[in-house]
Amino acid sequence: MSGGINGEFSTYCIAIWLYVGWAEAWNSLLGCKGKMVGIQTRRVLVYLMGITAVSSVAVMGMRVHRDGCLPRTHAELSSLKTVRLEKVDIARVNLLCAEGLPGAENLNVEECLITLDEWAELVRANEEKYSLQFFQEPKRYDHSLAKFKVVNLGLTLKNDLHCGYDTTLIESGAMNDVRSIRFFKSSESLFLHGFVESRMGSCTSLPVLMVAIGRRCGYPLHLVSCKGHLFCRWDDGVERFNIETACPGVDMKPDEYYTQWPHPASEQEIETEKYLKNLSREEVFAVFSRIRATCLEENGRYEEAAEAYTAALPAFPESMYLKAYLRDVTRKQGVKL
Repeated sequence: MSGGINGEFSTYCIAIWLYVGWAEAWNSLLGCKGKMVGIQTRRVLVYLMGITAVSSVAVMGMRVHRDGCLPRTHAELSSLKTVRLEKVDIARVNLLCAEGLPGAENLNVEECLITLDEWAELVRANEEKYSLQFFQEPKRYDHSLAKFKVVNLGLTLKNDLHCGYDTTLIESGAMNDVRSIRFFKSSESLFLHGFVESRMGSCTSLPVLMVAIGRRCGYPLHLVSCKGHLFCRWDDGVERFNIETACPGVDMKPDEYYTQWPHPASEQEIETEKYLKNLSREEVFAVFSRIRATCLEENGRYEEAAEAYTAALPAFPESMYLKAYLRDVTRKQGVKL
């Protein structure tokens, strides 16, 4: 808190200093033309320039101060309280959870975020470009402008930007291997930087990409989980539908579909694992922490994995699986020691 206050104080000091400097400069300049410009006119001009200086620097300072509050490391992210975490961009949360993992050696969070902003601009441009299709054939989108926007988002990411599934996960059998966690070997296929660096990801990152870009476009998208899978959902309080990207194009499945796919889930599991609900930012962080933990575990970094699993527990205190994973990695850590 004190850092923020000091930052703001320094900004306003700079603004005052600029005001005084500009005032002197303009007084000197206009003083040379005293015969042409009256004293009152000079004062008005100097006053207006001063207001401009103070306002510009103050706005700049507010922006710097606001950005300064954002977490820039995984450690800073992990230390945030829930209220502040809710204000952090989901893409930043995801990227910071990849910090230090195998496959993230060249991770530059800020550059990745700039790229995502640029992709969002393309989505908006395509939405405007193809909006006539919706009005010409509204039935094709169930008379829903929201569904048109989601389809446009998905197709822009897949067709224009060529973001898709890492085929090596499929070819190697890791995608369907439920007896091991080799699917989680490299963070590049698990977190957003994989799309920025190679346009490749998986069902743990493509829904996150949809939500991250969609929110940049103003869409009310949420991340949702089911047993062994993530998907996203449009929910503005009036219209609500699920969005599936683990397929060619974009599909929309009912909640019932995800109670059985990709793995059947019991009513108890749905409740304790918080399946099928719009995840809060705290829960999203926990999901990413769990993915981080599994990547660390697969790479034999058991102590760090235990820390990551533990970080996920507050948001999922009743999760049977999370507790079991933590017990297992703690046992592995003991064996290794």
